[in-house]
Amino acid sequence: MTGTARSRAILTTASRLFAEKGYSNATTSEIAREAGVAEGTLYHHFGSKDGIFLTLFDETMDGFLAGIEELLSRETTGREMLSALARFHFDYVSRHQEQYLILLRDFPVHRMVEHFGKGSPQREKLDRITELFSRVLARGKVDGTLDIPFPVRDTAEMLRGSLYGTTRLKMTGLIQAPFHRLARMTESHWLKTLSPLRPAKNPRRAPGSTPRSSPRRGT
Repeated sequence: MTGTARSRAILTTASRLFAEKGYSNATTSEIAREAGVAEGTLYHHFGSKDGIFLTLFDETMDGFLAGIEELLSRETTGREMLSALARFHFDYVSRHQEQYLILLRDFPVHRMVEHFGKGSPQREKLDRITELFSRVLARGKVDGTLDIPFPVRDTAEMLRGSLYGTTRLKMTGLIQAPFHRLARMTESHWLKTLSPLRPAKNPRRAPGSTPRSSPRRGT
């Protein structure tokens, strides 16, 4: 195996074992053995079990951020973008269930201060998510398709928090609704809560774009 292949094998195996056994119960020797590499190779690539965990965090968040950036590059209204954001979130989580289960259930407590303190790379990724949420809301406020009665940043943090709570409950088995239904329920709730009292007149749309229909209930 090449160095890249070894690194990927270690991450894939660690993700599976962390999800199956819990972070604290999976050992580096077990990860290395099942990945088909020497334990020294694991330490060479990641330094420690914590290093593997943080790499999984970074990869998962980087993919999520890239997806939101792509949504923001579209010439759509803020309302349409908010709908797309809700759907994207649950679709992304459904495709990365092992990683989200690990991140939301098992993050090492002893790493919380070091890696989530202000200025840390991991904290910057989480703050970036709030910034992108804020841009979505700000667009809707400007084009008249969303009513934001509170500060945009505060509202973005609340929406992010609602996603975090719902996702954590889903990944730990306390919510049984399927991902696609959670997406539709979240989308419907957000749009109802943030809809202007009167429909926006001539919202600023991209030339040639077509409006999306409102989410159907009961799906």
